[in-house]
Amino acid sequence: MNEYGSHLGGWWAGLIIGALVVVVVVILVGTLLALASRINSQLRAAAGELEATRTTTQPLVELDRTNGTLQSILRGARAARKALGG
Repeated sequence: MNEYGSHLGGWWAGLIIGALVVVVVVILVGTLLALASRINSQLRAAAGELEATRTTTQPLVELDRTNGTLQSILRGARAARKALGG
């Protein structure tokens, strides 16, 4: 080897190590992006299911309101019966 060749060995090793680091980072970022995409699609599916559940359970709010009204009527009927002597 000539005088310059012996000094370039470290540069080549550094270049190869740097290239390997870049390849590993690209693979990791690609994997993270793929996982993020999958999580996003699962999140959208879950949000759709939650919306369907909300639509299905909305009548329960009305049931609670109806229950309150019926209890009020029952209290009034008991008070009227008591007032009539029964």
